[in-house]
Amino acid sequence: MLIDIHCHANLYLNLEKIIKEAKNVGVEKIISVGMSFTSLERILEISDKYDTIYPALGIHPEEVRMNKNIGNQLDLVVDIIKKNNAKICAIGEIGLDYHFVKEKELYPLQKDIFKIMLGLAQELNLPVNLHTNGAEKIVFDMLPSYNIPNVNIHWYSGPEQFLNLGIDRGYFFSVTPAISYSPAVKNTVLKIDKDFILLESDGPVKYSGKIGTPAMIRDVLNAISKLKKIDSKELEIQIENNTKLIFPKIF
Repeated sequence: MLIDIHCHANLYLNLEKIIKEAKNVGVEKIISVGMSFTSLERILEISDKYDTIYPALGIHPEEVRMNKNIGNQLDLVVDIIKKNNAKICAIGEIGLDYHFVKEKELYPLQKDIFKIMLGLAQELNLPVNLHTNGAEKIVFDMLPSYNIPNVNIHWYSGPEQFLNLGIDRGYFFSVTPAISYSPAVKNTVLKIDKDFILLESDGPVKYSGKIGTPAMIRDVLNAISKLKKIDSKELEIQIENNTKLIFPKIF
């Protein structure tokens, strides 16, 4: 069984078709991660409608730029997450972004939101699904202050020193279809032990102009298999077991 642990399923206009295509290649479960305040209810709605979709709720670091009211909406965000604790499998997508978000005046709010999200993960005993672009050192410095059951770093392509630190700490790393062209993603895959690899589409983000979908993680698995010289079936079983460890609530 394949599991897409990081997808923005609420953004597809043809979700039924996307789910069908995924199932055709063996993708049985899809974690739909939150980004914006407005996305949270929609993610809960589609997870109720489709048994393939599992919700993870959180506020993406780019929301500080997209939504000028997010600071005033945080209490509502916290309420939604707490009320739906039984349904959600993780807090995500959360983190910091100093790469795409260039406005430094937004960084303090970004960090405040991240602290609130990490505090919720600790309180609710949920794993986190993290975005770290351009802010790897700060994210990695903050994490030890929280008692969180498990950490996944999504689409890591940052400095090697923090990749090594994440490996030493036992963090999981999810791999996207960018493995087909990104030297940084390939390097990440080569360095991580198979026990800490997960699969993700990050759909509907585009890869070389093609919209990402959960069905693509079959190709990601095969690419990892070739790169690490591990039989693809053996690797599929291993990654399924990895996913059970970090996201037990979806099983």
